[in-house]
Amino acid sequence: MTSSYHYTVMRQEVIDNLDSKNANTYVDATLGMGGHTLAIMESPKRPKKMICIDLDGESLNHAQTRLKQYSKRIQYIQGSFGDIDSLVKEKVDAIIVDLGISSYQLLHSKRGFSFNEDSSLDMRMNQDQKLTAHKIINSYNAKELSELIKNFGEEKNHFKIASEIVRQRSKEEIRTSLDLSRIIERVNKNKTRINPSTRTFQALRIAVNNELSTLKEFLEKSLKILKTGGRLIVISFHSLEDRLVKQFFKYSETECICPPSIMICECTKKQTLKILTKKPLVPSKEEVLDNARSRSAKMRIGVAI
Repeated sequence: MTSSYHYTVMRQEVIDNLDSKNANTYVDATLGMGGHTLAIMESPKRPKKMICIDLDGESLNHAQTRLKQYSKRIQYIQGSFGDIDSLVKEKVDAIIVDLGISSYQLLHSKRGFSFNEDSSLDMRMNQDQKLTAHKIINSYNAKELSELIKNFGEEKNHFKIASEIVRQRSKEEIRTSLDLSRIIERVNKNKTRINPSTRTFQALRIAVNNELSTLKEFLEKSLKILKTGGRLIVISFHSLEDRLVKQFFKYSETECICPPSIMICECTKKQTLKILTKKPLVPSKEEVLDNARSRSAKMRIGVAI
């Protein structure tokens, strides 16, 4: 099995769906460890310029080292992809977004992303922000925790988990990811292929980093900086993300949003995107065998018009 430390999800699918006729400027809007950028720069479709964005300064530094040989072609920007319209000052030919958390962040960042690591409950991508997973776990009431775990984690046992968290923290502050994981496992005994803590940790990470709102902002702004014919490639990893991407693609491809009862279009809505993937692309069986974290990935692709 390939090491997951540098595993790039759907690497070949990204390259295959770039248009080599328009290879002036690409944006990797969620650089992470730089896997997709490296794959693109090593391919015949490498652009003249690559703009790489990441909110996490630590990941950005690691990626720069990994991509050192291509430094003359790459511009690095620390910031949120939700601010892409203010970070990128030019029209581009492609935008690639991988919404997954990197293996480095899971295994090496010591920020509490992994329920298998005994590290502080942080979960911040941006270390300058104030809200942490520790603050949520130790200060939100049972109702607030339950709704958060339900809405962002789609966890059936959200109320039981929230109640147990509140009960345990009344005895002692919950400090680490392992502390939290043990609490969850005591009450969440659903027999599924995923770890009992997976959905709760997902919910916390989404809440801490405001991930869904940031994704909405990115999608709305992305087409403003894509050239006509430019490609938008989005890889999502859970249903909440994919639902937002799917809805955005469908809305952007729609020419008219007038009610069916109106015979002549009165709205000003124009089609701004052509969908290339009526059904999302998914990783190959070989990739899933090589990297189990790829199994939930879905790729949607559109062309700006």
